[in-house]
Amino acid sequence: MKNLYLIIFTTFFISCETTPELKYGGMFTGGDNNYELQQGSSEYASMIKDVVLGYADGNFEEIIENFSDSVTRREPGNVFKVAPSIERWEGFRSNYDSITRSLTSVMAVKVNDNVSYVDALFSQSVYDESEVSRSRNFERYWISHETGKIVNIAFVTQEIDD
Repeated sequence: MKNLYLIIFTTFFISCETTPELKYGGMFTGGDNNYELQQGSSEYASMIKDVVLGYADGNFEEIIENFSDSVTRREPGNVFKVAPSIERWEGFRSNYDSITRSLTSVMAVKVNDNVSYVDALFSQSVYDESEVSRSRNFERYWISHETGKIVNIAFVTQEIDD
C-alpha cells in the first residue's frame, strides 16, 4: 500500500511540473533592462519570411495584408511614417528590372505581451538593365500582438563590392 501511495504521489508531482518561459536577456532603454526578451512566435517568423521573399517576387497584394495602416519606417538618418500601399511598392519596383533575395536567418523575439519583433538577415541582387548591385541586409519588423500586423520596420543595408 505504501508503494501505491508513493507512485501516486510521485506521479502527481511529475504531472504538475511546468516549463518556465526562457528569457533571452533584455531590451535596454536608458541603461535599464525594461523588457525581458523571450522566444517569439514561429508564425510571426514565417510571416516575415513571406514578406521578405514576397517583396522580391512582387507579391505586393499578398504581403500588404501583413502591414498596419500606418508603419514607422526607420533607416540610417531617416525616420518617417508611411501608409503601405500596392502603388507605393510598385513604384519602388519600377526602379529595377528584377530582384533576388537569399535568406540567411529569420528570428522572432517576444518583447512583452503587446509586441514582438522579427529580425531578417538576407542578401539580395538587384538587376537593372545590364547592371547588378548586391547587398547584405538586416531588417527588423515590429509586430503588434493586438492586430498581428507589422507596425514598424528598421533597415540597414551594406553594399557588396564585386
